[in-house]
Amino acid sequence: MNLQVNLLKKVERRYQGIVSMKVMALGSVSVLAGITILVFSLAGISKMTLNANLDRARREFERLDPQAKVIRAGQAAIEANRKTLADLETWSQGDHPSMFSILRAVQREIPAPMALENLFAGLEQETPTDPSYYTLRINGRAQGELTAVDAKRQLNSSAELRRFCGEAKLISSQRETGENWKFALEGRRLAGGAK
Repeated sequence: MNLQVNLLKKVERRYQGIVSMKVMALGSVSVLAGITILVFSLAGISKMTLNANLDRARREFERLDPQAKVIRAGQAAIEANRKTLADLETWSQGDHPSMFSILRAVQREIPAPMALENLFAGLEQETPTDPSYYTLRINGRAQGELTAVDAKRQLNSSAELRRFCGEAKLISSQRETGENWKFALEGRRLAGGAK
Protein backbone atom coordinates (compact mmCIF):
# COMPACT_ATOMS: atom_id res chain seq x y z
CA MET A 1 0.00 0.00 0.00
CA ASN A 2 1.21 3.45 -0.85
CA LEU A 3 0.51 6.48 1.08
CA GLN A 4 0.95 9.92 -0.38
CA VAL A 5 1.39 12.80 1.96
CA ASN A 6 1.38 16.39 0.81
CA LEU A 7 3.71 18.27 3.11
CA LEU A 8 3.32 21.65 1.39
CA LYS A 9 1.21 24.22 3.01
CA LYS A 10 -1.40 26.01 0.89
CA VAL A 11 0.59 29.23 0.91
CA GLU A 12 3.71 27.44 -0.26
CA ARG A 13 2.07 25.93 -3.35
CA ARG A 14 3.27 27.31 -6.68
CA TYR A 15 0.97 28.85 -9.23
CA GLN A 16 1.03 26.80 -12.43
CA GLY A 17 0.37 29.77 -14.71
CA ILE A 18 -2.10 30.41 -17.56
CA VAL A 19 -0.89 27.63 -19.82
CA SER A 20 -2.04 24.29 -18.73
CA MET A 21 -1.66 20.99 -20.57
CA LYS A 22 -5.18 21.21 -21.92
CA VAL A 23 -4.54 24.65 -23.34
CA MET A 24 -1.27 23.48 -24.91
CA ALA A 25 -2.94 20.44 -26.48
CA LEU A 26 -5.85 22.50 -27.82
CA GLY A 27 -3.45 25.16 -29.09
CA SER A 28 -1.26 22.70 -30.98
CA VAL A 29 -4.37 21.03 -32.48
CA SER A 30 -5.66 24.46 -33.53
CA VAL A 31 -2.32 25.42 -35.10
CA LEU A 32 -2.16 22.09 -36.94
CA ALA A 33 -5.75 22.52 -38.17
CA GLY A 34 -4.94 26.08 -39.26
CA ILE A 35 -1.86 24.95 -41.19
CA THR A 36 -3.89 22.15 -42.81
CA ILE A 37 -6.65 24.59 -43.81
CA LEU A 38 -4.02 27.00 -45.18
CA VAL A 39 -2.35 24.23 -47.22
CA PHE A 40 -5.69 23.06 -48.66
CA SER A 41 -6.69 26.65 -49.39
CA LEU A 42 -3.43 27.28 -51.25
CA ALA A 43 -3.85 24.01 -53.15
CA GLY A 44 -7.41 25.00 -54.12
CA ILE A 45 -6.28 28.44 -55.26
CA SER A 46 -3.45 26.85 -57.23
CA LYS A 47 -5.86 24.40 -58.89
CA MET A 48 -8.29 27.20 -59.76
CA THR A 49 -5.44 29.23 -61.25
CA LEU A 50 -4.25 26.22 -63.22
CA ASN A 51 -7.79 25.53 -64.53
CA ALA A 52 -8.17 29.19 -65.51
CA ASN A 53 -4.84 29.09 -67.38
CA LEU A 54 -5.85 25.83 -69.07
CA ASP A 55 -9.21 27.30 -70.15
CA ARG A 56 -7.46 30.42 -71.46
CA ALA A 57 -4.97 28.23 -73.39
CA ARG A 58 -7.85 26.17 -74.86
CA ARG A 59 -9.70 29.30 -75.97
CA GLU A 60 -6.51 30.63 -77.53
CA PHE A 61 -5.94 27.29 -79.30
CA GLU A 62 -9.52 27.28 -80.62
CA ARG A 63 -9.05 30.85 -81.85
CA LEU A 64 -5.72 30.13 -83.57
CA ASP A 65 -6.43 26.60 -84.86
CA PRO A 66 -8.23 27.69 -88.08
CA GLN A 67 -5.34 30.02 -88.91
CA ALA A 68 -2.84 27.25 -88.19
CA LYS A 69 -4.74 24.89 -90.52
CA VAL A 70 -4.63 27.50 -93.28
CA ILE A 71 -0.89 27.97 -92.73
CA ARG A 72 -0.26 24.20 -92.75
CA ALA A 73 -2.29 23.85 -95.95
CA GLY A 74 -0.33 26.73 -97.43
CA GLN A 75 2.94 25.06 -96.51
CA ALA A 76 1.78 21.83 -98.16
CA ALA A 77 0.82 23.80 -101.28
CA ILE A 78 4.21 25.54 -101.27
CA GLU A 79 5.96 22.15 -101.07
CA ALA A 80 3.80 20.80 -103.91
CA ASN A 81 4.60 23.90 -105.98
CA ARG A 82 8.32 23.52 -105.27
CA LYS A 83 8.18 19.90 -106.40
CA THR A 84 6.26 20.89 -109.53
CA LEU A 85 8.80 23.61 -110.29
CA ALA A 86 11.63 21.13 -109.81
CA ASP A 87 9.87 18.66 -112.13
CA LEU A 88 9.32 21.39 -114.72
CA GLU A 89 12.98 22.40 -114.43
CA THR A 90 13.91 18.76 -115.01
CA TRP A 91 11.47 18.71 -117.91
CA SER A 92 13.01 21.81 -119.48
CA GLN A 93 16.53 20.42 -119.19
CA GLY A 94 15.67 16.81 -119.93
CA ASP A 95 16.52 14.81 -122.99
CA HIS A 96 12.93 14.25 -124.04
CA PRO A 97 11.26 15.63 -127.14
CA SER A 98 8.98 18.65 -127.05
CA MET A 99 5.26 18.19 -126.44
CA PHE A 100 4.55 19.21 -130.03
CA SER A 101 6.76 16.44 -131.39
CA ILE A 102 5.18 13.93 -128.98
CA LEU A 103 1.68 14.79 -130.17
CA ARG A 104 2.80 14.72 -133.83
CA ALA A 105 4.33 11.26 -133.25
CA VAL A 106 1.06 10.02 -131.70
CA GLN A 107 -0.84 11.43 -134.66
CA ARG A 108 1.54 9.70 -137.10
CA GLU A 109 1.51 6.30 -135.35
CA ILE A 110 -2.21 5.86 -134.62
CA PRO A 111 -3.81 3.75 -137.37
CA ALA A 112 -6.73 5.14 -139.39
CA PRO A 113 -9.41 2.70 -138.10
CA MET A 114 -9.00 4.13 -134.57
CA ALA A 115 -10.88 7.00 -132.97
CA LEU A 116 -9.26 8.62 -129.93
CA GLU A 117 -11.56 9.73 -127.15
CA ASN A 118 -8.99 10.73 -124.57
CA LEU A 119 -5.31 11.59 -124.95
CA PHE A 120 -3.09 12.61 -122.04
CA ALA A 121 0.60 13.35 -122.42
CA GLY A 122 2.48 15.05 -119.62
CA LEU A 123 4.03 14.94 -116.21
CA GLU A 124 1.86 13.10 -113.68
CA GLN A 125 2.05 12.58 -109.93
CA GLU A 126 -0.63 10.75 -107.91
CA THR A 127 0.12 12.27 -104.47
CA PRO A 128 2.62 14.93 -103.37
CA THR A 129 4.88 12.27 -101.84
CA ASP A 130 4.88 9.98 -104.91
CA PRO A 131 7.47 10.32 -107.67
CA SER A 132 6.53 12.03 -110.95
CA TYR A 133 6.11 10.10 -114.19
CA TYR A 134 6.13 11.10 -117.84
CA THR A 135 2.84 9.57 -118.92
CA LEU A 136 1.12 8.91 -122.23
CA ARG A 137 -2.45 7.66 -121.89
CA ILE A 138 -4.74 6.99 -124.86
CA ASN A 139 -8.38 5.79 -124.75
CA GLY A 140 -10.64 5.27 -127.70
CA ARG A 141 -12.42 2.92 -130.06
CA ALA A 142 -11.09 0.78 -132.89
CA GLN A 143 -12.45 -1.28 -135.72
CA GLY A 144 -11.10 -4.78 -135.53
CA GLU A 145 -9.73 -6.88 -132.75
CA LEU A 146 -6.03 -6.36 -133.47
CA THR A 147 -6.12 -2.63 -134.28
CA ALA A 148 -5.20 -1.64 -130.71
CA VAL A 149 -2.36 -4.19 -130.70
CA ASP A 150 -1.11 -2.74 -133.97
CA ALA A 151 -1.33 0.79 -132.50
CA LYS A 152 0.71 -0.30 -129.49
CA ARG A 153 3.38 -1.81 -131.74
CA GLN A 154 3.56 1.36 -133.86
CA LEU A 155 3.74 3.64 -130.79
CA ASN A 156 6.58 1.54 -129.40
CA SER A 157 8.45 1.79 -132.70
CA SER A 158 8.63 5.62 -132.35
CA ALA A 159 11.93 6.63 -130.73
CA GLU A 160 10.47 9.97 -129.58
CA LEU A 161 7.59 8.31 -127.76
CA ARG A 162 9.79 5.64 -126.18
CA ARG A 163 12.19 8.33 -124.96
CA PHE A 164 9.24 10.25 -123.50
CA CYS A 165 7.14 7.55 -121.81
CA GLY A 166 8.98 4.28 -122.14
CA GLU A 167 7.07 1.32 -123.53
CA ALA A 168 3.37 1.74 -124.30
CA LYS A 169 1.20 -1.10 -123.00
CA LEU A 170 -2.29 -2.21 -123.93
CA ILE A 171 -4.14 -1.89 -120.62
CA SER A 172 -7.58 -2.93 -121.76
CA SER A 173 -9.33 -4.07 -124.91
CA GLN A 174 -12.93 -5.25 -125.00
CA ARG A 175 -15.51 -5.84 -127.65
CA GLU A 176 -18.25 -3.23 -127.70
CA THR A 177 -20.47 -4.29 -130.62
CA GLY A 178 -19.64 -6.34 -133.70
CA GLU A 179 -16.15 -5.29 -134.84
CA ASN A 180 -16.00 -2.21 -132.57
CA TRP A 181 -13.57 -2.45 -129.67
CA LYS A 182 -12.85 -0.15 -126.74
CA PHE A 183 -9.18 0.11 -125.82
CA ALA A 184 -6.79 1.86 -123.44
CA LEU A 185 -3.04 2.28 -123.96
CA GLU A 186 -0.57 3.66 -121.44
CA GLY A 187 3.16 4.34 -121.23
CA ARG A 188 4.95 5.62 -118.10
CA ARG A 189 8.54 6.53 -117.36
CA LEU A 190 9.90 7.83 -114.07
CA ALA A 191 10.73 11.55 -114.28
CA GLY A 192 14.14 12.87 -113.38
CA GLY A 193 16.26 11.21 -116.01
CA ALA A 194 15.41 7.57 -115.24
CA LYS A 195 14.49 5.50 -118.27
